[in-house]
Amino acid sequence: MLFTSASDLSSLTPNPTADSPAGRRIPTSEIEALKFDVERLLLITEALWRIVQEKHELPETELIKQITALDLEDGKLDGRKPKTAPQPCPKCGRMLIKNRPRCLYCAEPIASDPFER
Repeated sequence: MLFTSASDLSSLTPNPTADSPAGRRIPTSEIEALKFDVERLLLITEALWRIVQEKHELPETELIKQITALDLEDGKLDGRKPKTAPQPCPKCGRMLIKNRPRCLYCAEPIASDPFER
């Protein structure tokens, strides 16, 4: 099955109830919605790892090595991805404001980083 957007993945939500549309479970609180999101992301992550593992014949230790390297980027092995530090504008050198498509000071277009936190 090919997913064309993130909304297509919402059909993977587990534990349907009889009164919900199409048998999908509807979260009743923000916390429950976040739990669903985490479970869905875990499912997607594992599926992607299996695809990469099969296509490139990589051992599980390679994934663990990469997870550890990412975790240690902030110098702490704590199971968390560090927040991205503010970056200077490549044109004027002033600090950029996160999630803006252009520098606030010189209007230089800024490439977005999909993994920025």
